[in-house]
Amino acid sequence: MFEGGKSIIPFPQYSNVAIHYECRMELEELIHKDEIPSFLAAYEQRIGFLSQNIGKETVLHPAWFEVLKKAQSLRSVHFIKFRNLRILYMVENKKAFLLLAFEERQGHRNSEYSKYIDPALKRLNEEKI
Repeated sequence: MFEGGKSIIPFPQYSNVAIHYECRMELEELIHKDEIPSFLAAYEQRIGFLSQNIGKETVLHPAWFEVLKKAQSLRSVHFIKFRNLRILYMVENKKAFLLLAFEERQGHRNSEYSKYIDPALKRLNEEKI
């Protein structure tokens, strides 16, 4: 949901959290206009918590964050209220990189991340973050 090439979701900014341009676009497409206020509140909660607790977030709040097994240190942020939205991210040098957003259709217990891992890792090396 870009209008005139500009984002209509005013994502909160954190000095130690960077969002990849394509991840931002994916979120714009996944969030319906009427969901923006409640999504922003959930985003600010989770990403704010991540910013304050980088490297410990998955232990301190496992309902929101998880380390993906067999995924080269990728992690996931969960937004269950928004059609089970997920954001894949990586933590390096005390900074988080939000890489890829998608809707998990299989539910929390059966999350299937395999098709999203390679694209997320490719984005980590791009300069658009």
